[in-house]
Amino acid sequence: MKFRSRLEKLSGPSAVAIGNFDGFHAGHKTIIETLQQTACCEKLLAVVLTFHPHPRLYFNHPIQLISTDRQRRDTLSRQQLDYLFFIDFNSVVGLSAHDFVRDFLLDTLRMKVLVIGEDFRFGRSREGDLAHLHREAATAHFKIMQSAPVKIDGCRVASSLIRKKLAAGAIREANRMLEKPYYIDGIVERGAGRGKTMGFPTINIATKNQILPSGVFHTRVEIGNRQFVSLTNIGFAPTFHAAGEVALKIETHIPGFQRTIYGKRIRLFFIDKIREEMEFTSVQGLVEQIRQDIAQLSI
Repeated sequence: MKFRSRLEKLSGPSAVAIGNFDGFHAGHKTIIETLQQTACCEKLLAVVLTFHPHPRLYFNHPIQLISTDRQRRDTLSRQQLDYLFFIDFNSVVGLSAHDFVRDFLLDTLRMKVLVIGEDFRFGRSREGDLAHLHREAATAHFKIMQSAPVKIDGCRVASSLIRKKLAAGAIREANRMLEKPYYIDGIVERGAGRGKTMGFPTINIATKNQILPSGVFHTRVEIGNRQFVSLTNIGFAPTFHAAGEVALKIETHIPGFQRTIYGKRIRLFFIDKIREEMEFTSVQGLVEQIRQDIAQLSI
């Protein structure tokens, strides 16, 4: 697979899938599978076109994304593609829908088939829709394949819905739609050391991921090529700090883990939410609760 950060004219005809692919959920997988099958059957290059930053961020509309740009790039790079174009959104934001199709898709990418999801919009001010694509296809002679929506638990799978599930701590529901555990990437940083004094040493994680549900979670930590069952608290440590006194912290306890890993890059997978973060009247009360939390892990 060839990764490109700017468009270049392709050497042969292509099938193209376009999207943000935030979280790379079950619906996104269907789009990519359709792309791969079509490209194989029609002997076309399999091409994915995605953008950074997310259009909502570009226009300063509030949004918390499931994946960082690095995570999106890494996930898409693992798909069986010929080209992944990860393009600055600024390069297309001013194009009309017509110019986007003619200049970007047909002339540069030599597109013969376009694979899209259910709510695909494009062009300046989102003026392009499925009807517009059909008008373009009638004169430029390319095919449009619209991937059918995927439903899980009776709901149409969409990144917007998964964001809401994660923010609310509905980890199992979100994971079913993602078809994998939600995860964040981060660097281990030095903390206050309070967990160690209570008998539950933790690693403190600094991350660029944006969706950080509060509470206590059953998690798995990936360090290098090994994974460890773990217990993670995301919150403000109310037993030790007054409201507003400290920033949000991600603290993970790995039972039996003794290594010092400051500065290491780790990946934290969320399996399920155990409970809300609580304020205890004594440290001993917190210790007893942590023991109960650990007992719920599948170690």
